[in-house]
Amino acid sequence: MTRELDALAREVAWQVPDDLAAAAARLEQSGWPEVVDRWSRLTPTGFPIELTVASTGTVGRWTTEVAGPEIVDGRRLAMVAAHLADAGQPVARPLLEQLRGLQAHGTLRYGAWLGGRSSGNESASYKLYAEVPRNVAFDDALLPPCLRTVAARAPRGSRVSMIGSEPARGRLELYCRLPTVDPEDLRPMLRAAGCAHGLEALDASLPDGTRRLSGRRLGLSVAIGRDLVPEITLFVSARSLFPGSPGMLATLLPVLATFPLRVARPTLVAIRLPASSSAIAFAVGITTRPR
Repeated sequence: MTRELDALAREVAWQVPDDLAAAAARLEQSGWPEVVDRWSRLTPTGFPIELTVASTGTVGRWTTEVAGPEIVDGRRLAMVAAHLADAGQPVARPLLEQLRGLQAHGTLRYGAWLGGRSSGNESASYKLYAEVPRNVAFDDALLPPCLRTVAARAPRGSRVSMIGSEPARGRLELYCRLPTVDPEDLRPMLRAAGCAHGLEALDASLPDGTRRLSGRRLGLSVAIGRDLVPEITLFVSARSLFPGSPGMLATLLPVLATFPLRVARPTLVAIRLPASSSAIAFAVGITTRPR
């Protein structure tokens, strides 16, 4: 596990931070060594760690399973929450209790993941990604009003699939799975987030404009920080975005053209639409190719 992570990081000019190296070492001690490198739902290949390559290039971001496949999904939320608490970044208790209740009454597919980000000499910021089971109703009563307002404008048929909490940055994120939509269906939600220019910015930034997104399954997140300004991010599979020309990812993130990508495989493309400007930021998840 550690060897694969090191090879992946070298290929995208990363230096593995100590906390991620420690997480990989714990996974390496799994009681199921024959499958630990290919069982996770975090990535398309099953590898339990994902790195992020972003257009800004200033922050190192990663996501990982908190334990090997021998740990049941129902225990993972508590394990990730304990990691954040031990780091002095506890998840707000009311939110954590709500998530525990949701997971106790639903069928889980992965439970929770641990995220981290670091920049220069700053202390790492950790993030809880908590699954919202698909067979339970999500009550948004504990969400901040500005987040509820934006989420209420999601396209019909959208489903809350995950909650992200990053206490050190005061950041809360609501992730939704969308039905197959036309990009125009996103406009009410973008307007509610103060991002009325969003579709026009997408049209100018993507090859083929917003037509590139038509007919593709999209994910979407709405995030707020301490300033309570909503931020919209779209997610689309890297493989489905450019099915016939994967090299076109470099048109969104030119830095990808400088990496050999012999052992790395792109996962999800994140398209961030900030409300304060027309500038779109792109990021791509990276994991190992299947063996």
